[in-house]
Amino acid sequence: MVMVVGAGKADSLPSTDLVNSALLTSPQQTGVSSQSPLCPQCDTKTEKVWKDGTYTTFQGDTIQRWTCCRCGHRFSDPEELAASKKQTQHNFSQCTGKQIKNSTNSPDTYQICALEEAKNLEPTCIIKNVGVNAKIENHLTWMKKEGYKQATIDRRRAALYGLQKLNADLDDPESVKTTIADQNHWKASQKQVVVFAYDLYTKQYNLNWERPWYEAVRELPFIPQEREIDDLIAGVHKEIGLLLLIAKETGARAGEIYDLLWTDIDFEGRTLSIRAEKNSNPRRFQLSKKLQNMLECYPKKTEHIFNNYESLKNLRRTFERQRKGLAVKLCNPRLNQIKIHTLRHWKGTTEYAKTKDILHVMQTLGHKNIKNTLLYTQLVSVEEDKGYICKIAKTPMDAVSLIEDGFELHCSYGENDEIKLFRKRK
Repeated sequence: MVMVVGAGKADSLPSTDLVNSALLTSPQQTGVSSQSPLCPQCDTKTEKVWKDGTYTTFQGDTIQRWTCCRCGHRFSDPEELAASKKQTQHNFSQCTGKQIKNSTNSPDTYQICALEEAKNLEPTCIIKNVGVNAKIENHLTWMKKEGYKQATIDRRRAALYGLQKLNADLDDPESVKTTIADQNHWKASQKQVVVFAYDLYTKQYNLNWERPWYEAVRELPFIPQEREIDDLIAGVHKEIGLLLLIAKETGARAGEIYDLLWTDIDFEGRTLSIRAEKNSNPRRFQLSKKLQNMLECYPKKTEHIFNNYESLKNLRRTFERQRKGLAVKLCNPRLNQIKIHTLRHWKGTTEYAKTKDILHVMQTLGHKNIKNTLLYTQLVSVEEDKGYICKIAKTPMDAVSLIEDGFELHCSYGENDEIKLFRKRK
């Protein structure tokens, strides 16, 4: 019921529907555009893009977030971001006071712009700039020229900028040592990664630095059940599911799968070739019927198979988002522990459980050092306790179907051995 004080006639009052419509369509109430934008990842139509929360910028503007239900990409409307940026620049141009300028003491700091009304502020107030650092970017360019992989460069960028955000002076090795040592919530492995990143930085700029020693404790990896992997493959988007199925059948690294080309697949010979990374050996695998069908149905837009994602990092984030929702839907929090690299551990463990041949596992995973493969001998005892799934094949077609599903012949019985028993680990 709508009540208006001081109104003359009852028929002059606005209706409830009109009031609600005005409130819903008011740009001050919504703060977002009425029409959904296109997904920049796959150019999905408007009705396939859903609202997925909001976030507030440093200037106090509320920006709508969107999620594409086709590829899972989460993004903001470029037009809305541009409008917010333009309004911020307009507001800044109306401010009276000193312009922001570089400090002469450090290229990585900026002075705060103070209004005339804020007379209680110190004119020498300095804040740390966490933007682009010229020396870090120069170091990353040098790494690229030296032949480092892009994934390694991205990790080193995150480590160096992380030190800068923690107020560590990259030109002072003692300051970096103290900053790393003060991070009590970091694991030894994380500190080791940051130390290695800064160690290469000091070598390029000839800084006097003695590398501290942090020994990473190697933990046994999480090995999921095969049905949990199958549930994950069936529940995520088809592109993520294809990547997970390749990882399950080959045990390849995420970067090796992301770099796959269509020319690496021989559909006639039903083989898939893995071009190795991290100085490992290349491999070739036989395609299963299920994987071959998924690859044949997948659109071939470019020479790369996974072309809808700008980087492996974006693909991994999309997978983590979909995995989280699937874990809630299936009421199985163990799914959140499954990473793309977890399928590599699962493959090595199951292969050793089947063959008891450490050299076969070493060749399957592409290891050059057998010490890396010996980890899977420690995991196989846990795998053996899970038991088997048994199936009976009475006809040759039943046997063919079971073999394609991963079952192995265990024994035969009958007068002419016409009944065969197959098994597969759970």
